Amino acid sequence: MEYLGESKPVNSIEPLVSVCVPTFQHEKFIEECLASILNQKTDFPFEILIGEDESPDRTREICKKIALENQDKIRLFLRKDSKKIKLFGKKAGRGNQLGLYGSARGKYVAFCDGDDFWLDPLKLKKQVDALESYPEAYMCITNYSIGTNEGEVKIPQGNKIFTKKEHKKMSYFGHVSCWLVRNRMNLLLKNRIIEKPLPLDAILFAFYKQMGDIFYLSDITSVYRYNPNGLYLSQTNKNKHLVNISNAWYKFRYIDQDFTHFFRSFSYELKRYFAHLIN
Repeated sequence: MEYLGESKPVNSIEPLVSVCVPTFQHEKFIEECLASILNQKTDFPFEILIGEDESPDRTREICKKIALENQDKIRLFLRKDSKKIKLFGKKAGRGNQLGLYGSARGKYVAFCDGDDFWLDPLKLKKQVDALESYPEAYMCITNYSIGTNEGEVKIPQGNKIFTKKEHKKMSYFGHVSCWLVRNRMNLLLKNRIIEKPLPLDAILFAFYKQMGDIFYLSDITSVYRYNPNGLYLSQTNKNKHLVNISNAWYKFRYIDQDFTHFFRSFSYELKRYFAHLIN
């Protein structure tokens, strides 16, 4: 259900960028997250798609208030807990996220989890300019800060183009809240891999890296709040390696069909699994 219907000012624009914000139990963070997106300075229209997954805290109340005040920018989707699917044995927000992807109307799609936020008000403009100038790239990834108590920051490496050959061995790069991609969500949503119990950001990365090059910007544009209680991170190291073995198989079967990469990933994760088993 789209809050306030489909006759809001935002529904009548043709956005160049759709920003997808899945949120659940983020009452402490969602205002800062949305403010950082609303404060983006662009010379093009963009829409913010919020998927609120029926949180037991005040997240939904906060999202409705901000959506009401920003009907020229925000489309808020109110999900039901009863519609959630299970991944790793727990209820997950997969349906909420995929619903946002299917509703994205922009030429480009950006992401910001509800407990992360953007630092740079020019983030979207910089990334759009990068992909507009380099049509061979399907992702633009920026540097980011990790929101730990120590305020750890990744070391900038300088701007770089990673070709398909160069990023072939990468399983993941950056963090989803600092990604901008070309909108090929219609193809992603038809791929059966979205039904499998992989972290969705890992699916996104595997899917988009097959399409073309990656444009990396060294600017630190976002803050990632590390959540050790997430569905994947909360598992034991031993179980993570088992999960990664199945992940490698799903990516091989449904996305890249690269046996060499699959065998390398499978061997590494199996070796690490037995190492943890012995210890």
